[in-house]
Amino acid sequence: MMSPDGEERRRRLRRLDDCLSVLEQAHELDMTEVTPQIAEMISDRVPTIQQGMLIADAIEEVLRHQEPFMVQIRPEIAGRRVRRRRDPFDVRLLLSRR
Repeated sequence: MMSPDGEERRRRLRRLDDCLSVLEQAHELDMTEVTPQIAEMISDRVPTIQQGMLIADAIEEVLRHQEPFMVQIRPEIAGRRVRRRRDPFDVRLLLSRR
């Protein structure tokens, strides 16, 4: 069972992910600036995003807001979880099998 703090962190991250999704879709549609509609949708979650700012800057702003909620893994634990290969993988070996 997750702690109430963990649940709140996940909820906030999900809301910020929604904001990021809206901005990424706008970027994919070749929009360059935050429209009034996008600003209205996102401003309650990321108040620093305003109409007229660049979509790329707005995406960076959402990412900055996400940072405090991201789970940090202690370096000594992270080192144990990384699987290391003895030799670097060569994708040509895989392709030659076809």
